[in-house]
Amino acid sequence: MIRGWGATLRAGALGAALLAQDPGAAAAHAIILESEPAAGAKLAEPPARIYLRFNSKLEKRLSHVTLAATDGRPVPLPVAADGSEKLDRIVLPLGSLRPGAYVVRYKVLAADGHITEGALRFTVLEPK
Repeated sequence: MIRGWGATLRAGALGAALLAQDPGAAAAHAIILESEPAAGAKLAEPPARIYLRFNSKLEKRLSHVTLAATDGRPVPLPVAADGSEKLDRIVLPLGSLRPGAYVVRYKVLAADGHITEGALRFTVLEPK
């Protein structure tokens, strides 16, 4: 019995040492893989939607997205969990946007229970 416990303790210590070397392995968070508009984009025309694709499934009903002109208040955009979309992405239709700079802020809950917050900025250019 004691011999078996020693092997278990050594395996546990080895696992802890590996996690200490790579803390990202222990904590999984939703990371954006793709967005439309892209972060930093300068658009000739306003986007019709906000599209965010993550590396994990999301709990959409507990996730939040806002859109704000850099000189204005954030406006919440409803994140629907209607089941018709893939669970790793959020698609939010937009009304028409005026030329200017915008910030999309998101706070999403991944299916594994981790919360991720972030922002991306884009600019709608004046028409030529």
